[in-house]
Order: sequence, then C-alpha cells, then structure tokens
Amino acid sequence: MIAEIITIGDEILVGQTVDTNSAWIANQLRLIGVPVRQITSIADTKEAIVNALNTALQHADIVLMTGGLGPTKDDITKRVLVEYFDDELVFHEEISAEIEAYFNSIGRPFLEVNRQQAMLPKKSQVVRNDLGTASGMWFKKDGKDIISMPGVPYEMKGLLAKILPEFKEHHNLGEFYHRTVLFQGVPESVLADEISDLENEIRGKGINMSYLPSTGQVKIRLTSTLDKKETIATYIEQIVERFPGAFFGYEEDKLESVIGNLLADMGATLGTVESCTGGALAQRIVSVPGSSAYYKGSIVSYAYELKESLVGVANDDLWNYGAVSKEVIEQMARGGIEKLNVDYCIATSGIAGPEGGTEMKPVGTVWIAIGTKHKIYSKKFQFRQNRERNIESTVVYGLNYLRRVLVGFEDRGE
Repeated sequence: MIAEIITIGDEILVGQTVDTNSAWIANQLRLIGVPVRQITSIADTKEAIVNALNTALQHADIVLMTGGLGPTKDDITKRVLVEYFDDELVFHEEISAEIEAYFNSIGRPFLEVNRQQAMLPKKSQVVRNDLGTASGMWFKKDGKDIISMPGVPYEMKGLLAKILPEFKEHHNLGEFYHRTVLFQGVPESVLADEISDLENEIRGKGINMSYLPSTGQVKIRLTSTLDKKETIATYIEQIVERFPGAFFGYEEDKLESVIGNLLADMGATLGTVESCTGGALAQRIVSVPGSSAYYKGSIVSYAYELKESLVGVANDDLWNYGAVSKEVIEQMARGGIEKLNVDYCIATSGIAGPEGGTEMKPVGTVWIAIGTKHKIYSKKFQFRQNRERNIESTVVYGLNYLRRVLVGFEDRGE
C-alpha cells in the first residue's frame, strides 16, 4: 500500500507558512506500515487540485489532502472535490448545531458563512472535527481512499487520530512495532560507522533502520512487524551500550523533560544565566509542565554591564578575555548559583552571528558552563552556523551538558 500527501495553500507556496503537516502525516503513516511515495504542495485553484489528484491516484492507494476547507471564498477544496467525485452537498443539521454552539461558547456571532461549513458531500464519509469547524471528508474511488482535512495542524491531527485506526483495520495492515533511541552530541556519521556491524545484522533480519538527524541530535529508529519486538529491543540495547554518554532517551523524549525528571527525582533546583541564547534556554525549560517544581528562573545578561551588576562577573576579566571565554562563562555560572540560589545553573555566552566574529573567535563560538555549589564545568563549542541554528545548538548542547553532569558522565569522562 502506497500513500501520497497533497497540501493545498498559496501561503505555503509563497513561504508564509511552513508545511509541518506533511512531515507529521508521513510519520503517522510510517507507524502503520504505509510508505509515502510523494508529497506535493499546490495552489488554491481547481486546476491544481484536479491535476494533483489525477497524478496521485495513478500511483497511490491512499491520498491525504490538507487545506482549503475554511469558510472563505478562497477555500475551494470542498467544491472541487464534490465536482471531481460527481457528488452533491447536503446540509448536516447536527454539525451546524455543533458549529453554532462553538461560536456561542467563544462569544462570536454565528454567520451564514459558518453555517455553510455544515454543507458536506453526500457520498463521502464525514469525519467530524472536534477541534474546529471544518469537517474532514473521506471519499472512496476504485478501491482507493481520498481523505480531505483542514490545514490547521492541531485540527488535522485530531481528525487523523480518528481516521487511521479505522483505515488500518479496514485494510488489515497488521501490527507494526517501532522503537526509537535518542542521542545528543554525536554526529550521525560517527553513529553509523560505529554500529555498521549491528546495522548489517539488523537489516539482515528484516528490520528497517532509519537515522533521523536534527540540530545536535540523532534518532535511530528500528521498525518491523510485532513478532520482532524482542529482537528490536535487544538491538536497541546494544546500540545504547556503545554510546552511553550520548544516549538520553527513547521515542518522543526531549532533553528538557529528561533533565526535569532528573532534577525532580533529586529534589534539586535549576537556574540559567544567558547571554547569546537571550532567554531561549529558559523558554525550553519552562515548556515542560511542572517545571516550576525545579526551575527558579533566568538572568539574561546580554550587555557587559549586566554581566557585572547582575551576575558578578569581574570587569577586568570581561575586558581582558571577552564575554565569550572560559574565565567569564565560569563566573556567570558561579554567579547564577549565588544570585538565583539554585543547586545547578546553566550559563551560555557566544557569538551567534552573523556579525561579531573574529579570527580567534569566529561566528558560532560558544562557551557553556554548568555550575554546582561545589564545582564549575565549562566547555567551548564551535557551531559555525547561522544565527538561528547557533542559538538552537547552544540550547540543545547546554541542556545535554547539564544532563551529563547530573548523571555523572562528566566526572567519569565518558
């Protein structure tokens, strides 16, 4: 069984909106053993929609579409699909009542244009949208499935969560098993080289192995049928054993959640002193529900004078060594421990770019320190990327540096 994904929207084509829907849909399909042959982004026009459908249905067994189901005149997907499948629109009184109740609950008027969203194709299976006003539509043609969903990501996810279990059961796709293991700070190429012998074994047993890199991190995912669950678990364990210091979790674990759990278990507190990350580190930490149990706050000391007055960095060291230096970052971490009265502190200082670099300290040079009440750890990192990536890398590496300190890897040199 093969799938294709079609995203509809001029906002995607002109770069105003990033298409995150396709990546999420493709991942969900992979989890039930359905590969995606192609992802296509098209304009909000009848010609584009019809051509994309004609092409997709030549190759795919299931076509998933997002976008163009809103209440405005430029949202034409529903009308085009009705004509394409030789269908007609019928009014769904119960859906209209639900949409009206939704608008009443948020204190907005229920207009005729909103009522029209309860006009839906007669021959399609309507999939009610519990998170919005645009229902999903599930068409069937010549044994193939065409599913149209709204483009709003959280609404699309809610609909697909309803659709995929039924689709999986209807097509008897069987049970697939997946395990994902997460690493930070080790390049994808190094991982692949060090486990090449295992990879050959894994693939030889009919298990698919994927490398999924992102900023500073690599995921390794093993996929096969449910009967290979124990075999996959054994190989995952062997992979982790080869990179104990870089391994930080499984499946959808995030570094900020991992360190949060460690701190909560220890009954310890955390603070941050940020320069080049400008609060991004704090934002990542507080994105975890319950982080107030261990996270106290941040000092964003971007300017020299604030590094002195708020954190206690020595003026001479700032001017002699510069803000991006071992001497200054260690004082920032130490100052964070004292000023915030915490057990651990992450401090960041670097040259995010695109300007400010020198021959000795090029753009992407970052110092990160982890402060404790008894010891300061510090490292220099060289990212050499654009500003956004440099900041993101600093956040990721800072979180992982703390994790390594918390679990003892830094003291053991692993």
